[in-house]
Amino acid sequence: MQISIIDDSGVWDDFIDSSPYGTLFHKWGFLETIEKHTGYTLLPYGMYAKDKLVCIFPVFLKTNYGANVILSPPPRTGVPYMGFVMSEEYDTLTQNGKEVRMREVIQELTGKLDELSPIYVSIQVVPSFIDVREFKWNDYSIEPLFTYYLSTDAPLEKILKEFSRSTKSATKKIMENKFDMEIRESTDLAPFYEILSKRYEEQGIKFPIISIEYLEDLLRLYPDNIRLSYVYDGDNNIIGSSLAIIYKGKVISWMGTPKPDVSLPVNDLIFWELIKIAKDTNRTFEIGGADTRRLCAFKARFNPSLETNYRVFRRRHIGAMAEWVYMNVYKKSSGLM
Repeated sequence: MQISIIDDSGVWDDFIDSSPYGTLFHKWGFLETIEKHTGYTLLPYGMYAKDKLVCIFPVFLKTNYGANVILSPPPRTGVPYMGFVMSEEYDTLTQNGKEVRMREVIQELTGKLDELSPIYVSIQVVPSFIDVREFKWNDYSIEPLFTYYLSTDAPLEKILKEFSRSTKSATKKIMENKFDMEIRESTDLAPFYEILSKRYEEQGIKFPIISIEYLEDLLRLYPDNIRLSYVYDGDNNIIGSSLAIIYKGKVISWMGTPKPDVSLPVNDLIFWELIKIAKDTNRTFEIGGADTRRLCAFKARFNPSLETNYRVFRRRHIGAMAEWVYMNVYKKSSGLM
C-alpha cells in the first residue's frame, strides 16, 4: 500500500462518483471551496494497492503557534461528515478481505498523519460505514454520531401513513392546499443567511457558517446538487427556508428549517417537498440533526430510521485544549438542521 497527494481533480471526482461512500462534501470543488474560505490547507490523500486507487482521504491542516491540527471536516463549514472514502470494489471483498484492506489503509493513513505531529486529529466518517476498529486499535477514541434516514421505497400514501398523528394531519392539509403558503426555489442566499444568522443570534449562538460568500461559491459550483428554497405566506413574506443536497442516492436536508415565527406548518411543507423529490428520483431522504435533542422531537415525527456514523479522534499533550475548543465552540454550535 502506498499513499500520496492527488493533484488531478478528474481522477478524484471520478473516484467519488463511483464509490458508494462518496458524498458531495468529498467533491474536489467542495474541498477547494472549504480551503479557500477557512484558511485550512487541504491535503487530498490517495491510497494505492499496487497501481490501483483504493481509498481517498481529504484532511485539512491548520497550524497555530507551531502546533498542527488535522480535521476532516473543518469547523464552520456546515459539513456533517467527511473522512475517508473506500472504492466501490471494497464492498465486493470477503469480510477477511475487507479487514485486511482496512488494516492496510488505516495504518498507512495514520502513519502519514503522524509525520505531521498533530496535537489533535478529528475525523467524522460517513454514515453507514461502521468499521472504524482499526482507528481504535491505533489509539484513536471513537464517538458515535447519529442522523435520520427515511426510505422512499414505499408509495407516498404508505410513507404518510407512518407519520405521527399531528404531522400526518398537517401534511394532509398541505396536500389539500388548506394553508396560505407556497414553496419556491431560488438562487438568492441573502434571505437564507439572514434568517439563520438571526435565529442563532436569538439563541446566543454564533452562526456556524464561515460566510455567505462560502455558500454562494458552493451554489455556483453545484447548481444541480444544492437546492435553495423559501416558503412564502399569502402576503409574499418569507417564513421559512431550506438548503438541500441532492447527490447520488440521497436527498439531504442540509441547512435551514429553523423553527418559524408563525403558526403555519412551514417545516412540514419543506420536509414533504423533499420527501417527494426523493421519491420521484428513487433516493433516500436524510434528515440530519439527530444528535441534537431539541431537534429530534420534530424530526422523529416523520418516522425515519436512526443511522450511525462515527467521529474518530486523538489528542496529544496540549491537544486537550484543541479538543475543548472543537467540542464547545464548533460541535455544540453546529446544529444546522
